[in-house]
Amino acid sequence: MTVNVDRQNSVVDGLRDIGYAAGRIDSVLDAPITTTPEWGEFLTSWERLVLDPFMADGGDYRIRRYSEFDCTADSVHLLPHRAYRQSKQINRLNGGVERLFEPFEDGVANGPVVRALLSWCARRLDAVEGRPATWYAQCFQNRILARSAKEGQPTPEGIHRDGVDYVFTVVVDRRGVVGGESSLYATQVDGGPGERLVSVTLEPPGDFLFNDDDITLHGVSPLTASVVGGEGYRDTFIAVLTRRP
Repeated sequence: MTVNVDRQNSVVDGLRDIGYAAGRIDSVLDAPITTTPEWGEFLTSWERLVLDPFMADGGDYRIRRYSEFDCTADSVHLLPHRAYRQSKQINRLNGGVERLFEPFEDGVANGPVVRALLSWCARRLDAVEGRPATWYAQCFQNRILARSAKEGQPTPEGIHRDGVDYVFTVVVDRRGVVGGESSLYATQVDGGPGERLVSVTLEPPGDFLFNDDDITLHGVSPLTASVVGGEGYRDTFIAVLTRRP
């Protein structure tokens, strides 16, 4: 299923009315970003990510960096670096452990792309909720690797929620892989996944999925190398956002 959102108000309406919106980031920002030199620098930073040492399944298919920000409609503030925390109830695979990942490089954390994306998220969420706020953004640069005999798992914990208010995912690059279909599900009373709401394969540069983490669960299907004996990857920028009190 292909989902397209081309207008700012469609993103707001989608989040407010059905719990998600999807589209191409260039179509919703004030000016295209994925064709700029700044995006090119942002893209190349994925070549300097670090192996995730906290995978309880023993997997070596995820490399990443992690940083936290406070963002509003017109400002983005990088917060002091600290460990990422999730409960075991939220993340059955990797939860219950303080995971101290390597931070974003300074040029990425303080660069125009991250700031444009987070400010845009804040503006859309302010409109969804009808009032301005400061949004606590826990952000990841992820690369999921697929090798000849080994799948890459974008969501190794399975269908889940992140225990935040909203989740924003944008695909930065994708090469040499098949799979990686993103799906959202209604949340049942017991917290488990119910009806599948949408499935979409996000393509680079800049396809995004924005979902309400309270009323939806999400998951991404495994990646396999598109050529026998080959390797490939899927690169994403993910921000999980929670309204500050």
